[in-house]
Amino acid sequence: MYHGYIDVPTIAYFEFGNVWSGSLLGTFNYKIIPKSKDEPPVLHVTIWYGTLCLDKSEIAEEFDCPLSEEGYEELIAMLNERIHAYRSETAYGLT
Repeated sequence: MYHGYIDVPTIAYFEFGNVWSGSLLGTFNYKIIPKSKDEPPVLHVTIWYGTLCLDKSEIAEEFDCPLSEEGYEELIAMLNERIHAYRSETAYGLT
């Protein structure tokens, strides 16, 4: 399901423990990992830039949001903000 710039499944996908990763503009990458055993449970987000996989890249940013409907909405808003800023700072902002 698209939310602004990003394609992210519903909160239920993460409540079942599934991991999601995506990319945009060819070089903005993100991975969302639900950590349901943490107290409180969180959605952990990792952002990296470039064409390489996460294991071969430098992490640009990491953050956690609560594993809840409110946390899910917060995560989407934060990712869209990061992507918007990234577009503004790169050649993609010129289009």
